[in-house]
Amino acid sequence: MRTGIPFAIRMIFFLIVASFLQGCADVAITGAQAVYNHHSIQKNLNDQYINFQAFNALNKDPRFKSANISVATFNREVLLAGQAPKRWQRMEAERLIKKIPDVKRVYNLVSVSMPSSTLKRISDTWLTAKVKAKLIASNDVDATQIKVVTENGTVFLMGTLLPSQAEAAVDMARTTEGVERVVKIFTYMRLSKT
Repeated sequence: MRTGIPFAIRMIFFLIVASFLQGCADVAITGAQAVYNHHSIQKNLNDQYINFQAFNALNKDPRFKSANISVATFNREVLLAGQAPKRWQRMEAERLIKKIPDVKRVYNLVSVSMPSSTLKRISDTWLTAKVKAKLIASNDVDATQIKVVTENGTVFLMGTLLPSQAEAAVDMARTTEGVERVVKIFTYMRLSKT
């Protein structure tokens, strides 16, 4: 007979931890970077919290059952992408997200159209993975500073980069097979001479 924590509780704990780790997979952070840059970890946690709140706000609201709205957050800026059959759904989604504490800005790029098919969403996931792989493999960009989201063949790039890095990231995304369009949502860094 086993003693200790019951199996069901261990499984629930495992599933909760796994769901949080899945959100961390978007950002490739090495152990050295994590120790070195606590501020980035705090920003990432804030972004995950905002993303969680936004997802719940849209998912729990029955008015969005017919919509396919993706939420991505980077540096407290929220991207809404996807499709909503009605214009009011698009506007209401933005209004709900703006009410979340600590949201700095909302980019509402939801198109007013019928939601994409499951096959198209799988294709979008594959495109996102291909673009992320290119960014991670590149020496020209810091992949930890870029969020990649794909909706209906359009790749959205969010992040904080030097202009040269942003240009390189856009070129990598644009030349990825299957990408129809690239949308930049960047904050540009400038190096100052001291």
